[in-house]
Amino acid sequence: MDAMKVLDPAAHAWLDKMAPNTWVRAFFSTFPKCDSLLNNNCEVFNKYILEARELPILSMLERIKSQLMTRFYNKQVEVAEKFSGPVCPKIRKKLLKNADYANVCYVLPAGHGIFQVQSKGGDYIVDVLKKKCDCRRWDLTGIPCNHAIACLRHERIPAEDLLPSCYSTQTYSSVYGFTIMPCKDKSMWEQTNGPEIQPPIYEKKVGRPPKSRRKQPHEIQTSQGPKLSRHGIVITCSWCGKENHNRAGCSLRKLGIKPTQATHVEEQQLEDDGEEEPVITQVYHSPL
Repeated sequence: MDAMKVLDPAAHAWLDKMAPNTWVRAFFSTFPKCDSLLNNNCEVFNKYILEARELPILSMLERIKSQLMTRFYNKQVEVAEKFSGPVCPKIRKKLLKNADYANVCYVLPAGHGIFQVQSKGGDYIVDVLKKKCDCRRWDLTGIPCNHAIACLRHERIPAEDLLPSCYSTQTYSSVYGFTIMPCKDKSMWEQTNGPEIQPPIYEKKVGRPPKSRRKQPHEIQTSQGPKLSRHGIVITCSWCGKENHNRAGCSLRKLGIKPTQATHVEEQQLEDDGEEEPVITQVYHSPL
């Protein structure tokens, strides 16, 4: 935070107002087994139902149900054809990556499942029984880090045995194991004599209705990098060189006055303003 305060005081003041557990991994809760702060799930689902949102209520629900029905079937096929072993493929890939990093770790056992691991000039305390490590990667994600894998190798324990059940193929299969049954045609629906579902009150707004969320300036990528906001920047006219307007809105350019002529006109106006106006006096002579 001290380095950030020197680099950008405004960013330091903005982060200082927020609770540390909302943006600092050292203060994250270890219960959800996730170290990410992204809302990709919401964005992906929003794009998934983008076409369905434009339909009436019943048609929208029917479209979303059909999409989920097909998705569940595709996931069941994926588990049957592509998954092999007790661990999901992406989690297995992370374990293999951590296992490669564990080759440079030196383990010192202390007893009762506690180890001291030396790695890249630092010391880390690992508790295999409590599934904790000083680097907090194991605590936050539930996936054994490279320090933990080095300790598990010392004890001849497979790293897959200490993974949470949410990363197993069996759990993944049970989540998508439910089958969503298709609905009959509307003409075959049972009449319940319930209240008729009316569409919501529509208020027409100016312009084209947006379909995507409003992105932040730093999220808009251009050929030269992220697009930044020009709020607070003082613009300068390229025609006359003055501030607070551009070339298109320059009054001198609209009048056809060149910058050099404008300088002479301003000097002449200053000279005219500096000359004193003649004072007219009236003398009244009384008759004798």
